Amino acid sequence: MTIKMRRGDFVIFGLIGFGVWISGAIMFRVGGRLMFDSGPWILVATGVGIAVSVCLLLNAVMAFRKAPRDQSLVIAVAMALPGLFGDVGYILAFNPITGLSPTIVGPFAAVVVFGNAILLAYAMARTHRS
Repeated sequence: MTIKMRRGDFVIFGLIGFGVWISGAIMFRVGGRLMFDSGPWILVATGVGIAVSVCLLLNAVMAFRKAPRDQSLVIAVAMALPGLFGDVGYILAFNPITGLSPTIVGPFAAVVVFGNAILLAYAMARTHRS
């Protein structure tokens, strides 16, 4: 049985997604040098950690809001979109915002795309398991 969600629910999920994005942006500003200058294994571990975290967050937020499981993909998109739009500006002004070398923008973008791809794939799997 599919329960229709209200527009306000999607606004809440978008705001949560924006909050996650802004906290990640601050984390990259504060700890980006350590993450990107520590070698590829730290970068891989960070990417995996981010991917696991956003999947757990999706579960927690959906449980808290009592959202139906078959809405997982739509909710994941609502949560991911603010960060994806924010990351466009973040990547375009990467050096002034982060203070990191412009050569780091590729690995940064890879981590961001990987985390979002895992979130969407996980949400799709959740949707189809319901």
